[in-house]
Amino acid sequence: MAIAPKTIVMIAGGLLVVGGGFALAPTLGDMFTAAVAPSDEIYGDQVEFEVNANGETFGSAINDRVPDLIIARAEGGKLGYIRVSELEFTRNLVRSDPDPNAVYNIDVYESDGETTIGTFRVLDDTPGPRDGFNN
Repeated sequence: MAIAPKTIVMIAGGLLVVGGGFALAPTLGDMFTAAVAPSDEIYGDQVEFEVNANGETFGSAINDRVPDLIIARAEGGKLGYIRVSELEFTRNLVRSDPDPNAVYNIDVYESDGETTIGTFRVLDDTPGPRDGFNN
């Protein structure tokens, strides 16, 4: 049984296409992944925090920017804000305390930075306001 030249050309062409597809798969995959994957960058205007009557900014840290008052959960579960300067100062106190189990408390406020709604426990391993950034 003879195979027609046209059939041989079609088989050879198919093998080239399939083989080329396997060879290019990593490159094609990277191209498609980059096009559909979410970006780590945030586009748009600079982040603006809300400002209370005392001129203190409040909110969540984002894009390497940290407000004066950062959101935190008080003992008992109530959400409020802690003053970043108090958190950093207290973290330094805890880490310099000779007692490895030392616990210090700081106030949790409403967004006004004055009305106390609870306390926040600062331990030796309490993360700082900038610890989540990759720099």
